[in-house]
Amino acid sequence: MSTLTARRTSASSLIPLTFGIELEHVLAFHASLLTPLIPVDTWIAKQIPHDKRIRLCQTTYIYQLSRPKYHGWGLTAPTSYPSPFGSKWHTQCILDHGYRGYADEILRMEQAIFNDKNQHVVVHDGEGKMQQFGKWYLTTDTSLVGASPEELASIVGEDKAETGEWDSGPVELVSRVLDVDAADSFSEVAGMFELLNAGQTGKTKYKAFTDQWCGLHVHIGLPPSPQPSLALSNSSLDGNEGSRTFALPLLQHLAYITIIYEPVLSLLHPPNRRPDHPNGQIDLLGNREGFYAEPDYSTIDWDAVPDPDSGYASDESGETILRFPTDPQYRKDKGKGLNAQKMTEWNYGHDGQDNDEESFATSNAQSDSNDLSSDEENDPNSHSNLRRRAHTLIFPPPSHRSHPMTLAKLCHLMNDSDSDRRRLINWTYLLRDPPSSSSLSSSSDSEHDVKYDDKGRPRAKGPQTLEFRQHEATFDARGVEMWVRFCAGLVRWGERGAGDFKAWVEAGDVDDEEEEEWFQDYYGRGELGIEKLIERMGLDGEMGGWVEGRVRLWKEC
Repeated sequence: MSTLTARRTSASSLIPLTFGIELEHVLAFHASLLTPLIPVDTWIAKQIPHDKRIRLCQTTYIYQLSRPKYHGWGLTAPTSYPSPFGSKWHTQCILDHGYRGYADEILRMEQAIFNDKNQHVVVHDGEGKMQQFGKWYLTTDTSLVGASPEELASIVGEDKAETGEWDSGPVELVSRVLDVDAADSFSEVAGMFELLNAGQTGKTKYKAFTDQWCGLHVHIGLPPSPQPSLALSNSSLDGNEGSRTFALPLLQHLAYITIIYEPVLSLLHPPNRRPDHPNGQIDLLGNREGFYAEPDYSTIDWDAVPDPDSGYASDESGETILRFPTDPQYRKDKGKGLNAQKMTEWNYGHDGQDNDEESFATSNAQSDSNDLSSDEENDPNSHSNLRRRAHTLIFPPPSHRSHPMTLAKLCHLMNDSDSDRRRLINWTYLLRDPPSSSSLSSSSDSEHDVKYDDKGRPRAKGPQTLEFRQHEATFDARGVEMWVRFCAGLVRWGERGAGDFKAWVEAGDVDDEEEEEWFQDYYGRGELGIEKLIERMGLDGEMGGWVEGRVRLWKEC
């Protein structure tokens, strides 16, 4: 039998990582910046009746249910610039209402701001967003709208807003691919923020700002030519041998970490960026949904493909079986007896509110003992049972390892789909087809190369990255740097865990019970808190202090 000692390697063992950021924000601007971007015969309709204004709403449908409708001015002539909605949509708006909403005019406006400061930024539209990653670029964000007149007055000042010469609209600023460990990467980010904010004093004609809906998305990936490592793989994407992505063991350990620590990680973020907040219930869903119900391994065929209508699959004899526990029927069944309130209590405390770090603290008795009370054993919603389910689903038991875990199955489990990106951590981009060197600037793929997602849509090409979506939008470059380094630290923790676990298994004969004990010992026993996260991640004083500061900040709000 192997020893239960969970040896931890040094945190200084680093794999090369890259990152990119997506900063959602709103640009307030003076009408004089808009005029050069529209045809000379265009009239700017500034006073639009509310019933017509909301018909110009350009947010995606799922956001229209909870977010403000279109707040901007109307334009009476077709656009000279492309738009994700297409020119026909704007033409129809003009025919129906006499004016249209913005197309890419606001993007071109911000592009001109950067270009005036000798920093070339590209404007993307539609699928172009997925093809170029060597430059900074601007794109439309259909989850956001501009500010209301009242909000605009608070942003630019009532004296300016009252003139009726100011409006605003959403923008997403996307970085090029940068090196996590290069100091000049974060200097570049800071420089871009400074350029955008340079005109925000004195007699300015624009102001960039963020609101409660804006987020900062951080993508963590691998360099174009990674070095051989346990963390890297050339064949871990199903049906896409030869692609470079993270090795499956690293991703399994990272998945386990982020599932068991999900409520703790949420303490680093403001309440409106958490899954139990109304803002988060649309596009900041937790990754725990695939772990709410107890899997019945006697009925799971880990490779079966379900019928698209029923969600069931059948074996060779025609007997109905349950697929891997992320198929539609499993999602219908998993919530039985576990309503939304209970899910909130399980994740964020029995008062239905966000817990502070003390709520997750573990007593010495709990930390030093693996014995469970009968009540905890029988409670399907206890943290210990969640951890057991996470371990069993992410690392299938020996009886099912003839159908081993794959990247596609893991991404399904973590996102409840391979096409739903609206999670705290979006795993679906790991399933993207990597772009060829030529497709970094243009698309040159033949039809037979196209692969499809679980909804039958062509799978996008692009870097295979993990997208960390929970941080609020900010122009604080230092805060962005710390969050990027923290996200990279989680990935590297998964790498260390995979390496240490592999070494431990190879040291002797290991049974299932010992394996589960190893995970408890390595990643922390009992209920988990901020202090345990800092200690187990191996964070240094600066990063640990930043984490504790974030928790205190949002606890006081």
